Amino acid sequence: MLTKILVTLVVIIVVALVFRTKTAPKRARVVEVVEQQGSLSVKAVAYSIIAVLIVISATIFFFKYQSDNRIVNITVISGDGTSTVYQARQKSIKGRQFETLDNRLVTLGESDRVEMNGE
Repeated sequence: MLTKILVTLVVIIVVALVFRTKTAPKRARVVEVVEQQGSLSVKAVAYSIIAVLIVISATIFFFKYQSDNRIVNITVISGDGTSTVYQARQKSIKGRQFETLDNRLVTLGESDRVEMNGE
């Protein structure tokens, strides 16, 4: 996720540098005035696209963060039929091992059955 944010920032910086170098050519004063009037719309479009990219990246980051930190009720049913209920965050579940909210590391055996219910 961090790489997506970094790539987005690099693209923003590159676009800003490209537009900055394109708007700085040395020409006659009359030509500069005409270019400035036309380049304002290009700048507005560029800044709008950059703003939309930032908003989309922030939204994706927020929803990913929210789903990773969702609390899940985990019911572990052992081979002899006894069940134990744990609560863990979605991001802490890794295969047959998870970390509960009170920082206990639970590793499941091959005969254990798992049921997960999200809140």
